[in-house]
Amino acid sequence: MKYMEIRDLIDAELKKYSPNQMIPSERYLALKFNCSRETVRKAYDQLRADDKIYKVQNVGWFVSNKKIQYYPTSIDNFNGYMKTQGFHAKTEMISTRQVESFDGYEIFSEESRELGFLEIIRLRYADEVPVLLEYNYLPIKLFPDLLEYDVITSVQEVVKNSFHYDYTSSSLKIKNTGVSKFDGQLLGIPSSQTATYIERISRSDDLVIEYDIEIWPQDKIEMTVDVFA
Repeated sequence: MKYMEIRDLIDAELKKYSPNQMIPSERYLALKFNCSRETVRKAYDQLRADDKIYKVQNVGWFVSNKKIQYYPTSIDNFNGYMKTQGFHAKTEMISTRQVESFDGYEIFSEESRELGFLEIIRLRYADEVPVLLEYNYLPIKLFPDLLEYDVITSVQEVVKNSFHYDYTSSSLKIKNTGVSKFDGQLLGIPSSQTATYIERISRSDDLVIEYDIEIWPQDKIEMTVDVFA
């Protein structure tokens, strides 16, 4: 059987499964349909391209959930827009540490970077599925005891409410790219799949207060931008 025929057969069976439910392995379907695993793999790759399934590295294939609607111009935090869209949000702290510099640290003023930076790495989940790996960099000069606050849920809320800096503007750079082994393992991204990579520079008036990197599996989000004449 050709892989497109296998693809159609699998597609018909997906209706029996719930979102984020694991589906049969390539080996199982190769035996069931009396074809090679390579044929099943091509069928699965086609279904993934159609956003009907996704793969978690070293685990298996799963039925896709609805995509997260991502609005780059929104100032709502992760938990806020997950709740609005009907997802259950969860955040896991991966690590925190002090660093002297990082790629792009020159965006901060000389005075702000005198004491180095705090690096915060968090893994975000939607309905128990990892969907976002986030790196935040904030100058220790501006936020000396930041880690004494609850930064797991929202760094932005701590900065606004405890340090009294308003987020007045931001600059974004968005691209599709491959991911490191570390990032791929946390997000469950196969080495053959790219991710949506978003760099954000946040300012309070003219002062740069935060730099963050968001890494999203490309099959988890749709980006929406409103443009007004």
